[in-house]
Amino acid sequence: MIAAWGVRALTALGWLAVLVGVFGVVLRFLDVQNQRLLVLASAAPYLMAAAAVGVLLLGITRHWIGFGVALAVAAVATLSQGPLYVANSSVTASGPELTVMQANIWLGNADADSLIRQIRDNDVDVLTTNELTPEAVDRLVAAGIESTLPFSFLVPGSGGEGTGIWSRYPLTDKVHHSEFVLSALSARVELPDGASTALYAFHPVPPWPSDPSLWSREMDRIKVILDAVPADSGPVIVSGDFNSTRDHVKYRNLVTGRYRDAADQVGAGIQNTYPADRQPFPPMIAIDHIVTSGAQAESVESVVLTGSDHRGLIAKIALGS
Repeated sequence: MIAAWGVRALTALGWLAVLVGVFGVVLRFLDVQNQRLLVLASAAPYLMAAAAVGVLLLGITRHWIGFGVALAVAAVATLSQGPLYVANSSVTASGPELTVMQANIWLGNADADSLIRQIRDNDVDVLTTNELTPEAVDRLVAAGIESTLPFSFLVPGSGGEGTGIWSRYPLTDKVHHSEFVLSALSARVELPDGASTALYAFHPVPPWPSDPSLWSREMDRIKVILDAVPADSGPVIVSGDFNSTRDHVKYRNLVTGRYRDAADQVGAGIQNTYPADRQPFPPMIAIDHIVTSGAQAESVESVVLTGSDHRGLIAKIALGS
């Protein structure tokens, strides 16, 4: 038997856990603009998990009203996260396959040899890079990236400004979207046999420590750009460090309609990519994403980028015909 004071303490803790879970659910479904709330929204899955603790504690104390509330919150949380682990195929893709890798190389500091080994080991066809510096370009070229990915569209810069695309196949229709603080690029990847796909590489500014309204405007601008792509113009692949998780409304606005997160298409779940430099702790949030339209992801996995504070993301994608 639990003493009366113990029952009261467990009940109070149970209700506290329920409130934390409710807070996580609210953060996921509200388009918050406050900087602290945006950062906390990145941790929404962890906050929502507190509802399960509430179910356990309020069940132990037989506080049935609280138990029912906790169960309802836990159910909403599960319904919000569970679909990420269930394949959601939206396109029947019969075209060629393309392996795409997204890599934020942390102010150009990622180890060039390690990155190129990942490219070769995983038969990567297209690489999008964020935080690409001129010095990093030199190191990657010296390490032999052009022997595997000979075509490129690079706008390197100081600090985190630079973005680049390397490709196994020719790139045409190159555009530098100069309205973004951190370089945003697009090009068309020309595959053999006349197939092609539009490719976008984005890196909106983070909502912290930058002004969150700037992040919000850039996320909205990305949506405008993608929505303007004609639906009948063929496959589209979007890759980058979005500084957003699926628990941010601004990101979910991008992956509705004809655009889908590649990890969601295959049910790969939450592929945490940041921060990856806090060993022995694993990355905690998923802010690097690969998105498709008119194509179907076949696999998605995160990989180690030695020397970076991000993990890389690799998706095998079948293009629509």
